[in-house]
Amino acid sequence: MIALTPGFCFFFLISVCQDKSHSNVTVPFILDHNRMLVDAEMQNMDATWRKVRLWIDSGSPEFFISEPLARNLGIDLAATEDSAFKSANFDIDTPKGVRIGGMDLNFEGVRSRVKFQPYWLFSTMQCDGNLPSTLLKKYHIVFDYPKQQLTIAEPGSLKPQGKESPATIHPQTGIVQLDALIDGDNYSFALDMGASYSFIAEETLLKYTEKHPGWPRVTGTAGCANMWGWWPANEQNFQVVRIPQIKWGNEVFENSGMVGVSKFSPSGPTLGEWYSGKTAKPVAGFIGPNLLKAYRVEIDYANSRIYFEKTAANNPGEMELVGISVRQLPDGSYQVAGVVQRNGKPTVEGIKPTDVIISIDDFKIKGATMGNVSERLRGKPGEIRVLVIERGGKRLRIEAKVEHLF
Repeated sequence: MIALTPGFCFFFLISVCQDKSHSNVTVPFILDHNRMLVDAEMQNMDATWRKVRLWIDSGSPEFFISEPLARNLGIDLAATEDSAFKSANFDIDTPKGVRIGGMDLNFEGVRSRVKFQPYWLFSTMQCDGNLPSTLLKKYHIVFDYPKQQLTIAEPGSLKPQGKESPATIHPQTGIVQLDALIDGDNYSFALDMGASYSFIAEETLLKYTEKHPGWPRVTGTAGCANMWGWWPANEQNFQVVRIPQIKWGNEVFENSGMVGVSKFSPSGPTLGEWYSGKTAKPVAGFIGPNLLKAYRVEIDYANSRIYFEKTAANNPGEMELVGISVRQLPDGSYQVAGVVQRNGKPTVEGIKPTDVIISIDDFKIKGATMGNVSERLRGKPGEIRVLVIERGGKRLRIEAKVEHLF
């Protein structure tokens, strides 16, 4: 029999905890513009490890990384030096290793790419890549928004908690969807943790705005409803509506903000038709974090179940800000994409689309994340935000009032 010294016992205990953590890990995440970012490590081509920041993207089946990260990892990009190639994605082998909180992640079979465009996919969040649905579906996942924690666990290793709903999960893409009920009508919506807000096909939303003219609404996106500013185009014309009640799965969401997205082109698909190309059955759009930030959301991929547990209050100030949408330019500065209109009138005077914002209350925003810019525009209704803008080579000082948009 081997005598266990106190030191040996301590070593044994630490070893067991480490082994356990490798099959079940909980780490903090950052919310920026409602998008979850988590710190991770990736293995370089020489087998050393590099710290990276990944965007949790449950709405995309592809793993992609930025060009700078690819070069830093030592990935050979010689075939991409032709400038014509820069607009495309470059397929690469699955990463040699990715780990979060010390847990090695299984990327086997996950399509991996270097993404050269759009630049703002990385710069607006200051991230290096994403954590796609094809990776998430291999695990039992908990997104705890109030605690800002992500749990990744091996299937069957956690006891679920919260209100259960049966989900439909595409076996290849891993994208989750739940059946929904709006005003007596049945739909299905995907779950997209990578989005900044909840989005629905414009044609579907118009059906309800015409039927219910009293539902609160504005024209033009702002805050986290402002997806990217560049894509989809024409955000300044999108209707943003507060729907009194949406039953999604077995959970009921009250006074939910939803953006109506127009067709990508006159002859192109609707948002629902486009998104349905990666879901198991047709969807009308996707539910994003604005509905979920008061919840602990748990996904049992192996058993096609999702659990909602409300652990915080809804944020009443979600739409209390200066009513403009923005987009990032290649040099890291931000341009006004549109001005929000309510009842046909602009909610802020003196600002025009294409104005470049230099500062908000003396905070210079060039190089900031999109979430940081949105937060600088927030406040209590009636407060003034001082914006310095550049228009036609001249700088102007604008006093913009914070509004309760809807």
